[in-house]
Amino acid sequence: MKTALLLCVIAAVGYGVGAVLQAVGARQAAAKGGTNSEGFVTMVTQPIFLFGLLVDFASWVISRFALHTLPLFAVQTILAGSLAVTVLLARIVLGTQLRRADQWAIGATMLGLVLVGVSAGESEAKELSHLLKVIILLGIPATLLVGLALIRLSKSILLAVLAGGAFTASALSARAVHIKDQSFTGILSEPLLWAVLIYAILALGLHAAALQRGQVGPVTAAMWATEVLVATVVGAIALGDHMRDNWQIPALLGVALTLGATIVLARAPGQDLDHREIVTSSATPASDAV
Repeated sequence: MKTALLLCVIAAVGYGVGAVLQAVGARQAAAKGGTNSEGFVTMVTQPIFLFGLLVDFASWVISRFALHTLPLFAVQTILAGSLAVTVLLARIVLGTQLRRADQWAIGATMLGLVLVGVSAGESEAKELSHLLKVIILLGIPATLLVGLALIRLSKSILLAVLAGGAFTASALSARAVHIKDQSFTGILSEPLLWAVLIYAILALGLHAAALQRGQVGPVTAAMWATEVLVATVVGAIALGDHMRDNWQIPALLGVALTLGATIVLARAPGQDLDHREIVTSSATPASDAV
């Protein structure tokens, strides 16, 4: 369990580092000028930006390993702590403002993550019923169709919520996957393994669409809040995730502290990353109404 907690912390730090690396690459691209499309191409070809994406991917993979022994709510809550890492690094690397509210939120995040880590009970996820596996798989085309409808309606907050749900569905699939046939064909034929990847791709696309249509702060807060809340409820119901005996209240307090701090930090100046501005600078302003 200690190893799983360490993996979660490493993944959270990695997400924060990856976000700042991408912001640095975006600034370099912006300094070179060009049209919106040229700026986007320049940005995604910057080595430091690509390295940031690689760090994000590595963090995602690391967090999947932690899901084998840690409850879903613990993993997703700790990963939400990456916002604190981003804000701190943005202050150091990019010189962004660190508000007093951000300082309090970072402290609350640290306390919340300690409570969540200590209260999480180590357990193997129980195998899902056939019906629940079918629901998870049917959720893939449903997520795609709903996402396309929300994109057409320019509902950025709802897109962020859907992205958070898709990220959680990916994590749920990763925690619940049980590969009985260890052969190459047996591994590839496991449907939940494919669900892990497909949901992750959908979530990334939905998150990008939300950022194009709305402000970074509300979008980020909505996505992480959805991930934490859905993971807490679904993990307990579907996977039998549990907290240590007599640690239920501290665990819920830790989740609440981290969730509240996430909402504050999502609006911090350090979250207003330049690469999102480059992507949306020439976009037609769209309604952000939920």
